[in-house]
Amino acid sequence: MKVLIFGAGRMGIRHLQGAISIKEVSEVFVLDIKSEVIEAASKTFADNKKVKFGLFKDFSTNSKFDYGIIASTAGDRIELCKLAYVAGCKNLMIEKPLGQSYNQVVELCEYLSTVPEMETVVNLNMRMYDTFIKLKKDINSLSQFDGEKIFTINTGTIGIGCNGIHYLDLIYFLLDANRSEIVAADIDDTLIPSGRGADFGDFGGWAVIKYYNNSKYLGKAMLSLASGSAVFGSWDIVGSFGKIMVDEISQKRINWLRKEDSQMPVSRYAADFLQPTEEPFASPFLGDLTARWIENLLIGKNTLPNIKESLPVHKLMFDWLSRSRIYKDTFPIT
Repeated sequence: MKVLIFGAGRMGIRHLQGAISIKEVSEVFVLDIKSEVIEAASKTFADNKKVKFGLFKDFSTNSKFDYGIIASTAGDRIELCKLAYVAGCKNLMIEKPLGQSYNQVVELCEYLSTVPEMETVVNLNMRMYDTFIKLKKDINSLSQFDGEKIFTINTGTIGIGCNGIHYLDLIYFLLDANRSEIVAADIDDTLIPSGRGADFGDFGGWAVIKYYNNSKYLGKAMLSLASGSAVFGSWDIVGSFGKIMVDEISQKRINWLRKEDSQMPVSRYAADFLQPTEEPFASPFLGDLTARWIENLLIGKNTLPNIKESLPVHKLMFDWLSRSRIYKDTFPIT
């Protein structure tokens, strides 16, 4: 089984590390447009016989692959998908965001609908964290979280395009929502610099968003992703009689729950609450999630949303970004 990876940057290398850990994978071929990037990566993996590197301009589609991963920048995604298709990929993963505008995302979705034999998913991989899967189960089964659920996320320069889309999608997942609406939002004027270079940047801002399943209201999120702060903040999830705090940096979760048999009214805030409990909240190595995606495909299971399923969260993200006073329609995210 062979894997083709587009992009030898940080994300591409993480995917490579995951792919080569699978015994069924016999070859991983990594492409990039920059010879210096290929040179550096080649030295790191010089002793691994599974790994090959090459430049896009020298790549021949005479070689055939089973899986493809697009980890390059957000431009020109349709052309890379065409190349993956010609190279024989039956399963393709694309890094988010799928484009730099919502129109680009829709165009990509429309193209991929013409090649249904290549099953394509978006790497919204926080859905795959065991800790978030357990969190979803808890907030949807504990009686203390019956009714509206309120998410508060207060953090710094993680970027709406880079990490904010993960958070927006994760709330869709946690609530089993299928649509959302922005109540109010703003985008900071200060652009967040990108490690990808001067052609790219990301955005901070705040938003209040309601989530629904069809007409049923499920809960709301209040997010602040400040462009002027280096803080990596935490999550608070508040229900009718409980609260869960998640801290990804310290990798812990703290639960505050009212006694299930309490007869106190909702107006008696903090009454009959049990002592808080703490549990680990580990974040996996991202390469391990790539390995899990491939391993699940080997048994006929897909663990990531397909392109069409990702349209609502892309629309939500671009609706938020459109509140910018400087950029319109197209944004330098990657």
